[in-house]
Amino acid sequence: MHNKLGYKQIINADIAPMDTAKLKIFVAVYRAKSFAVVAKQRNLAASSISRAIAGLEEDLGLRLFQRTTRTLKPTQAAERYFLRVEPLLEELDLAQQEALGETVQPSGLLRVSASSSFGQLVLAPLLGKFQKTYPKIKLDLDLSDSRVDLIAQQFDLVIRHGRLNDSSLVARKLVDVNYQLVASSTYLKHATKIRQPSDIIQHNLLGFTYRDLNKQWFFSQGNTSHKLAINPSISLSSAAAIKQCVNNDMGLALLADWTVREDLKSGKLVQVLSEWQVTGANSESAIWLVYPSRAFMPNKVVVFSKFLLEHLQ
Repeated sequence: MHNKLGYKQIINADIAPMDTAKLKIFVAVYRAKSFAVVAKQRNLAASSISRAIAGLEEDLGLRLFQRTTRTLKPTQAAERYFLRVEPLLEELDLAQQEALGETVQPSGLLRVSASSSFGQLVLAPLLGKFQKTYPKIKLDLDLSDSRVDLIAQQFDLVIRHGRLNDSSLVARKLVDVNYQLVASSTYLKHATKIRQPSDIIQHNLLGFTYRDLNKQWFFSQGNTSHKLAINPSISLSSAAAIKQCVNNDMGLALLADWTVREDLKSGKLVQVLSEWQVTGANSESAIWLVYPSRAFMPNKVVVFSKFLLEHLQ
């Protein structure tokens, strides 16, 4: 017998309707890693939050969280789902505001990671202007010299230096980096004269802990080039710390132009072998904006990226 289904039955049978309430609860639980915390935030019973997640898992046909009596851990499927769903919910909220005729401004929490030196010397001076331009964005800026996991640590945007190895992420060049060999005038006054690249081997060298910059330096001038193996007496992970050591007359260092620009202008530091171009092992040096995905990029990420590109390029 031919089974006739009504229009509503066909919709229900073929396509599960999107329950934005469940999706918002999922996003909140993913961030908090706790049913109890989300329940308290929403003034609901923890069992209600648990049922909402269980219902979403049933709709999707997959497990989103591994549950134990003490922990709640997102699955890999949940991580992928979160990256898609969070910006979609934000766009739905924006669409509702636009439909109501409200002035739409980018809003929400924006989590960004950058190196401590770049954050202090370059980003921090720009934050006041960004805040005035986008007052509804709450910026959480994590400054660390360790390479963070953008996905696992739930950053919206990471600012990275040098070569990028993770092909699953999306990157956009923020600015090229030129390196300069620098020292204090006091150090140079009392040290052996430096007339050619090989002379630096006789000097106290300060380097980074990263292999690209503390094993070899490359000098080039026209068709002439030199590759020098170096052995720093002190290696640090922070450009700001290395610059401080140079300012304290401790030796020579190879630092990015954005690190030493003001010190060179003021005369605190002096460029050494200025007629030579100097790089580390990675000559393709740049600073990159790195995102988890180009698709469904939240508006808050778009405007922050555009702001940095306009002010730094």
